[in-house]
Amino acid sequence: MLYLCPKCQNELQLKDRNYCCINNHHYDVAKEGYVNLILANQKNSKLPGDSKESLQSRKKFLDTGYYQVLSDKVNEIVKGLTKPDSCILDAGCGTGYYLSRLVDSMKTSASFYGVDVGKEAVKMASKLNKKAAFAVCSVFHLPVKNECFDIVMSIFCPYSAEEFSRVTKKDGYVIAVTPGKRHLYEMKELVYENPYENAEEGYLLPDFNLVESVKVTTKIILKSNEDIVSLWKMTPYYHKTNQSANQKLFSCDKIETVIDFMVNVYKKK
Repeated sequence: MLYLCPKCQNELQLKDRNYCCINNHHYDVAKEGYVNLILANQKNSKLPGDSKESLQSRKKFLDTGYYQVLSDKVNEIVKGLTKPDSCILDAGCGTGYYLSRLVDSMKTSASFYGVDVGKEAVKMASKLNKKAAFAVCSVFHLPVKNECFDIVMSIFCPYSAEEFSRVTKKDGYVIAVTPGKRHLYEMKELVYENPYENAEEGYLLPDFNLVESVKVTTKIILKSNEDIVSLWKMTPYYHKTNQSANQKLFSCDKIETVIDFMVNVYKKK
């Protein structure tokens, strides 16, 4: 078992839908199949993570397939690096869209784990795919053993260089997805007087070498106001922009925009 007790760091054993360590710390498995391994002092708020309403909007948007091109590319890269018995982590799995599509696309004996700081997100991810194990925890305090993952995926999420190094096996990989410079540029043109390109910044991982960098760029047509609003609210731009500026976008019913992603692959030294 990979999980460690977040209180004492001893190994957790599963018995009768309950994880327990030698110090008798207990963590129940929820009916959806996940386990909550986050401590109160590891939360940045009383209810960390996105709201249920926000997550439902994100799930609906992703289920339309607008970002499938990115998911397919991540799956292709992971498959090229995976061994039959690989152990794969999605660090910041959100609603589980990317991890679930990866699991369903692979025909190996690999094992899959997803973690997120948001309980509602993990609950949704657990319902989506029963072939992966899910836990509520922070990517800055991963309750797992040292060097237990062959691949760590991080898709539009905060990350910890120290934790990623600790949990990734020697010669293992981190696959990081960040926005490309032209991501949603046409949407920005509607919102901002002076739209700007994103700085294409990868992860700072001192214990890893960048071995591959792939651009995923295409155009999508957002065909409804609901899709436009849902996508914009998924981004940091929405929260950094005043409501009057956001409203310029929210009055639209159809937009064509570029989606632009950087997929960086890092190998542990």
